[in-house]
Amino acid sequence: MPPLQKTMIEPPLCIAYPKPVNLTVQAWGLFALCLWLSFIQSTHAENTNHIVKWKDEKGATHYGDRVPPQYSNRESSIINRQGITVKRNKPINDQEQALDLAKLEQDKKDKALLGAFTNANEIDLARDRNIQLDLITLENLNQEKIVNQKQLAANQKLADSLNKMKKPIPDGLGADISKNQLEIDKINQRISDRKQIIENTRNRFDADKKRYLSLKHQNEGVAP
Repeated sequence: MPPLQKTMIEPPLCIAYPKPVNLTVQAWGLFALCLWLSFIQSTHAENTNHIVKWKDEKGATHYGDRVPPQYSNRESSIINRQGITVKRNKPINDQEQALDLAKLEQDKKDKALLGAFTNANEIDLARDRNIQLDLITLENLNQEKIVNQKQLAANQKLADSLNKMKKPIPDGLGADISKNQLEIDKINQRISDRKQIIENTRNRFDADKKRYLSLKHQNEGVAP
């Protein structure tokens, strides 16, 4: 009896076997390649099962399987093979993006506000602590202003007396009067600036308090 010879099964190209048996390494590789190509073709068929509609910079309408990169920031629509619009892509403009960023920033501030205070009275206490040093500074500026006003009044009185006696006013006295007036003007500006700082601080805490109460009412389901 002649010896038995081993027969290799050569799989036909791109035929899916339920469970391939006795395949060589090359046949297994070809089998896997067929499955991969089949998957790619199926995916491509699904992706091209629609039409994309867009307009160029001149307003002309175009159709294709994808929007060109230069028109990616324009509004486009996806239409199926039956001519029905299934999706609209609307790019976010600068104004909408700014609004989104503002909302995120406000949400962040709201979270910090609710985490910093347990009740509205704590906001008033924080306001008073923040303006305490400014009030002390303002009081010191007022005292400094009074001192300079007294010096100016004394120097001006002396100058008036000399004028009545028709005597010349010494250069030093005139310089002192000018110096006193200049210093008072500077102090007045500093007082005005400090008052503005105090007012801004009060307004900021008042706004925080109003926002805090509004958020608390919203969380409790009560209209403010």
